[in-house]
Amino acid sequence: MTAKRHPDRRFLIPAVGIALVLLLVLLRPVSLARPEAQNPAQDRWVGYYMVLRPTADYDFGKDWETYGDTKILNAQRQSDGRYAFTDLEGQALFFEFLPPTDPEDPYSATVAFQSGVAGAVHNMHITDQGNTEELSGTLYFGPSTTPAPGGLGYSWTACLVYQRADGSLYLTDGQSFYGSGFTFRQETTYASTLNGKGTQDTLSVELRTKMIPRLESCTFFQLDENGTLLDQTTLTEAEALALTDGSYQIPLAEGTACILIRQDEERDGQTYTTLSPQPDGSFTGELWFLDERGVGVQITLQTV
Repeated sequence: MTAKRHPDRRFLIPAVGIALVLLLVLLRPVSLARPEAQNPAQDRWVGYYMVLRPTADYDFGKDWETYGDTKILNAQRQSDGRYAFTDLEGQALFFEFLPPTDPEDPYSATVAFQSGVAGAVHNMHITDQGNTEELSGTLYFGPSTTPAPGGLGYSWTACLVYQRADGSLYLTDGQSFYGSGFTFRQETTYASTLNGKGTQDTLSVELRTKMIPRLESCTFFQLDENGTLLDQTTLTEAEALALTDGSYQIPLAEGTACILIRQDEERDGQTYTTLSPQPDGSFTGELWFLDERGVGVQITLQTV
């Protein structure tokens, strides 16, 4: 998802500055052999990448490259336009700032975000003093079905994602947690200049965590207005995790006034929820199953 934004002028290099750099290179050709100076302090923090890993894995990130005095893992853009961090699976919630699509129009710069968590919301506030970009979402997780290496279970790490001036992304190690109810929130302000006027651009990312029970199956009872059972179907955990697009379609019985959902939980018995029809008579909803590691998998319900 993208939205128009004022560009960060730090990304633009004046033509005079380019000429000076070229002149210095010609006068001192030996500088061509020197690597470009690294300055992580100028990179922009843009959000979080949540990684589930064995608690006993104390060497997390040991093979990452060194950038300045920090260990980092660079992101790679995939064919679908999303970013991945090699084989490090995780749930994303971070911004990506894109350069102007029209070199003559700095206002054609856009901001996008990548999310692998639930209920991601992006808000943008534009004022004369600067722009504020806000991003929030919730990470669902629960008990795993496979033992973790080392026998100490799994823990989450909120890795910090940064963007360089050239647009590339990387992450660093971050804070780890074991239970539920944690909220990670960071707000950072960056100074910039637009049309000779100084502004303050603010980034805010809030990521909430919530532990949920493991569902063994869900049964959908279609009832008429008198409560008579018209039809029922069951979605098992294995079937839910095998859905390639995360969508489960329920054939709608004629005369269905509501759908009663029974959730069979692994440890806590059964819970019930009810779906009411949409204005067009269809039914929609969502459920959360857990994969073998305990990562939440959202299933969208639709009637056909």
